[in-house]
Formats: sequence, structure tokens, C-alpha cells
Amino acid sequence: MKNLHRLSILTLMCVLPFLTGCAYKHDMLMKSAQASYQANQFEAALRDTVEALKLKPDYDKAQDVVVTYFDAAVEVRENEIKTLESASSKFKWEGIVAEYKGLIEINKLVKGLSPAALVHKETQQHITFNIKDYTDQLNKALEQAAEAHYQEGIRIAASSDDVDTQKKAAKEFKVAEEFVPGYKDASSRYEESRRAGVKRMAILAFEDKSRKAHLYGTVAETISDQIIHSVISDPSATEFLELVSRDQLERVMQEQQLVATGLIDEQTAANLGKVLGVNEMVIGKITQILYVPERIKSKTVNQRNTIRIKQGTETYTDSSGKIKTRDRYVDRNVSARVTHYTSESSGSIIGSYQIIDVQTAAIRKTGRFDEKSEFKVEWAEFSGDEAALSSYYQGLCAASQQFAPTGEEIVLDAANKLAIQLAEEFKAYAR
Repeated sequence: MKNLHRLSILTLMCVLPFLTGCAYKHDMLMKSAQASYQANQFEAALRDTVEALKLKPDYDKAQDVVVTYFDAAVEVRENEIKTLESASSKFKWEGIVAEYKGLIEINKLVKGLSPAALVHKETQQHITFNIKDYTDQLNKALEQAAEAHYQEGIRIAASSDDVDTQKKAAKEFKVAEEFVPGYKDASSRYEESRRAGVKRMAILAFEDKSRKAHLYGTVAETISDQIIHSVISDPSATEFLELVSRDQLERVMQEQQLVATGLIDEQTAANLGKVLGVNEMVIGKITQILYVPERIKSKTVNQRNTIRIKQGTETYTDSSGKIKTRDRYVDRNVSARVTHYTSESSGSIIGSYQIIDVQTAAIRKTGRFDEKSEFKVEWAEFSGDEAALSSYYQGLCAASQQFAPTGEEIVLDAANKLAIQLAEEFKAYAR
């Protein structure tokens, strides 16, 4: 009987924290719901209330208010729909679509409640919600939103054959298709405008104003090649952007006798761009290449620790009076001398670029860059007792020395990082 009593107490001790945790959570959810309701954040209040009922279906505090919170959340969205419907904005249907989708989500929240949560704990009355089917209204709103963007695409496409204008038109047709897949002939109109809206661009190898690039390999070529590779490998970037290959670019430059000088200004870039048949040219200059050779620093650290070691055996008398033998331990102070090494090296490339409009020789965009590649490793050696080492120094002492990359390797790594950075800038510019 005693054992059974102890087992019951033990079971209660194990279960109690779990029950308390659950109670705490659904109570906290209701406090959060009440605060949200007071702040007129009715959907947040409803979500927390529903979550509380999922944890505790017969939670009367949640059952008392769930319908009120539901009705308030629905009313806000329905009123917003009325406001938007009376507005004159051509793209008001986007907002109306969002509101109907929100109403459908509100319905899903309460539809997911268990049957036990829909019978009030105290009154035993069924809890009912005024759930409406918004499917037809949503579909009509989607059609209206698609039509608004479709008509906007037609208007923009007819206004000019300019590349940027056609890109805008293509985006409108694409949005129309996002609202209603297969909407009218939006797909074919999108493709027609997209082709007309593709911007052809050539990226020249950056001019070396630092006079150091030749020391570190093909830095300028690496940057342009990596940018081109990154862009053409990204379908989202090539939607409205086409890059000229370096081979084609070099062939035309040789024909134009521009290789020897290596000096390209805005007007020269525009003239070259016309020969290439591109819309824009990217020219850039590297003003500084900085390489910091490997530096190894060291510091000495003393480590001390107290450890317990076995030192023979000893006899003792246990509680029943029997003499027994056990291991004897003593404390021992240990020490070690650690030499902590740090090896560092870095390379950086600093410069700027311009995007030139071929037709006008005007600068469309400018940018500056400062990309760095850093190398840092740490390791350690020790003399003395290894038991004195902290876990940190144990790890460092286990590490082996790594050799720093060469100047060419670290500068080219900076060039690769720079190419990735610039590629993202050009992608964003073209989208």
C-alpha cells in the first residue's frame, strides 16, 4: 500500500508540470486575445482565442467571446470592401481580393474547431458562427483585378516602343495572369512586350587605375566574367536583361582598335555600344587593390587547474560496522604554458562603375564598391600538463597551422565576391 501511495505521488509530480504548462498557455492566449480586442485588432484576438480552444476545447472564457471576436473581424473586412468598391482607383480590386481572401481565412479558423469547443461548457448550448461563402465574390474580384492590369498593359504597350515602356507593359500582363491564370491573351501579350522590353547590356573589363591588377592575375576579367555568369544563370534576371559575351565584346573592341589604349569614357562607350547593338554599357575602374601579406602574432598564456587524481586505496568502516576498501583521491595543482598564434591576411578592391545609355551617352546609374577578402586562423602549442588547459585552448592546441593564401589567391577571392555583389546590383537594376 505504501508503494502504491508513493507511486501515485510520483505520477502526480510528473503530470502536474505538464498540466500547469497547458493551463498557463491557454490562459496567456486569452490574455493576449483580450488585449488585441481592446486594441481593435480583432483577427489577432480571434486567432488567439481559437488556439486557446484547441488546447482546451471546454475553456468557457474563450467560448464566451469567440463569436464576438469572429463577428468583429468579419465586420472590419466587409466594411473595408465597401470602402474600396466606392473608390475610384483603377487598382482597387487588388485590395478587394485581399479582403475576400482574409474573410475566407477567418472562416477557416473557426471551421477548424473541434465539436467539443462548439458546445458551451456552462450552458450546453451550441456555439454557431454566421459563416458566409465568399467564393463567388472572390472570383469576381480576381477577374476585375486581372482586367485592370490587362487594360493597363495594353495602354502602356501602345504608348511607346521604348524598351523601358515595354518592360512596364509586360509586368502588367504578368500581374493579370497572377490574378487569373490564362486570362484572355495576357500570356502572349506579356511575351511580346517582354521581348521588346529586354535590355541588351555589355560589361567592359574594368580599367585598372591602381596599376597593381597585373600582379594578381586576371582581376578585371574575373569580375566581368563572373558578373555575366551570375546574371545568365538567374532566370529572374534574364527576364528583361541580355548580356553580351566577353568574346563578342573583345572582337568588336579589336575591330574598333580600343584594346591598345584601354581607356573608355562615356562617349566612347556609347559609340562602342551602338556597334554592338546594345542599349547600355557598363564601364568601371579599379582605383585601389590592397594586399596585406600574412602576419603571424603570438602571445603566451599561463593555464592552471586543480584536478583529482587516484592515489592508492584506503580503508573505511561502513554504516553496518564492516571494514571496506575504496580508492583514495587527492587534489593536484597542474599548469601549462600556451603559445597562442594568430595568422591574418587580407585583400581588397576599391573602385566605381557607371551604366551608360548608348543612345544619349548619359550616365543612367553610378555605383561605388569596396570588397574585401580576409583570412584568419588561430592555433596553439603548449608545454606542461595538458590537464591544465581549458576547453578553448584544448581545441586550439588540437588545430594545426594553416598557411595563408597567396596574394593572387586572396585578391581574386575579393574579385569573385565583388562580382557577386555587382551582379546583384545589375539584376535589381534590370528587373
